[in-house]
Amino acid sequence: MRRYYDGLLKLTERYYWICFLLLCSLTAFLCFRCLGIGAIDSWDEARHGISAYEMMQRGDWLVNTFCGEADYWNVKPPLSFLSVMAGFSLLGYTAAGLRFFSALSYLLTSVLTGLFARRYGSLASLLTMAFLAANYDPFKAHLVRAGDADSLYLLLFTLAMLAMLRLTEDRRMLCVCGLCFSLAFLTKSFHAGMIAAVGGLFLLLTGELKRMRPREWAGFLLCALLPVLLWAVCRYQYDGLTFFRHMYEADIAGRTASGGLEGHGFPFTFYLTSIFWNFDLIYGFLSLIVLAGLLCLWIRPLRKRDTPLPASDLTGILLWLLVPLCGFSLVSTKLMWYVYPCIVPLCLLAAVFLSAFLQTEKAPAWLLALGLLITGAGTPAFVWNNYADNVRGARSNDLQTFVMEQFDRDGDLTGSAVYLDAYDPFLYANTDGWEQNMRLLAMLEGDLDCRDGGADAFLRDPEPCLLILSIPFLADHPELAVYEILADNGQYLLIRKP
Repeated sequence: MRRYYDGLLKLTERYYWICFLLLCSLTAFLCFRCLGIGAIDSWDEARHGISAYEMMQRGDWLVNTFCGEADYWNVKPPLSFLSVMAGFSLLGYTAAGLRFFSALSYLLTSVLTGLFARRYGSLASLLTMAFLAANYDPFKAHLVRAGDADSLYLLLFTLAMLAMLRLTEDRRMLCVCGLCFSLAFLTKSFHAGMIAAVGGLFLLLTGELKRMRPREWAGFLLCALLPVLLWAVCRYQYDGLTFFRHMYEADIAGRTASGGLEGHGFPFTFYLTSIFWNFDLIYGFLSLIVLAGLLCLWIRPLRKRDTPLPASDLTGILLWLLVPLCGFSLVSTKLMWYVYPCIVPLCLLAAVFLSAFLQTEKAPAWLLALGLLITGAGTPAFVWNNYADNVRGARSNDLQTFVMEQFDRDGDLTGSAVYLDAYDPFLYANTDGWEQNMRLLAMLEGDLDCRDGGADAFLRDPEPCLLILSIPFLADHPELAVYEILADNGQYLLIRKP
């Protein structure tokens, strides 16, 4: 039995690059498959999309707006909007373009983390990639398949941490850390403070802080502060301190206030119970592996040559996992995507410990069996669950589908004023106003002028305009019968007033 097992491990080593490329392809498939099919959410995704669209129309690379006015609700610096703009430039004004760089960012995060993990062995590298492919929550909301800031932020956070772990080998990594911090700040503002906290504690605990020379300090500070300062000066020229005041009030004062921002206040244990100790998903099992590995190192310290990773690396990865987890657990406002950066070190550390267990010569049979069960059966099952729910299970929205079918940026309806009086499946309610997601879709599909007020406002408008109407509502407005019906799909009508 052991002979066959050892042979399997040798095959993994021999054909590492084939296995690695297969896992890269699997992750890319999960990231990009049906990327433009899922309905646009009326949350940050829609807000980001509208701001990016308006910035492109104005040729503005600095100030994000909403409905033509400077946006002081979504107070993020411009890098996340620029990534959406780049997606629109590559793939057109589509949902796929909105989400493209989010998907690409997660793919790069997985690939780079997997390559880094090879310093702990080929098996650790492959397991890291597999665990990141089974990473359910980021595929579900706000990250991989959404046009938000979080996926780019996760990539920059991960790059900063990987560079940090290589500091003892290459001091130039300090500049990489500094640059990643500044770009992360320009993506998600004060959230980048977690990078600084982890990096500062790492330098202190490993003694690297004492070894830093003035020239290294200068290079680090230049990379960390100069891009942020340049943006701040440019932004100040536009509206003075107004944007920065709103950014502080929203991202610091608002999120730390008692009760949480917008009703998202939860107890300290929220992230532990909902993510890291959740055995319905893979995170609970990965947490058990990490705890078992740490317990082995503590109770029965391994010989130096048997240690799965250097002490400085273990310190850095644990700080990467625990500092954001504890920091955001202390903050009143709790949202799942705040701690997504913690999932990467969890996958990495679990992969390192599991690969060490699987390759231990005198490992008990039960431990090998458990490891093989998690590796060979559990992980593929979680990957399949991820695919079934978040990729294949992506749901369209009937109202959004109707808008997509009726409008074309090259059509004769482009730029028309349009009213809405319909049942919106996203709201589970009737609406005569444009939600963020519907407003964005109307902009992308036909550069439409979205106006609120429904059928009544449509009837009062003296100018040519359009109305999207749920068919049952026609009975409430018989006067609409005199106008031309351009489209009828059995649920909605597109009516034109000449």
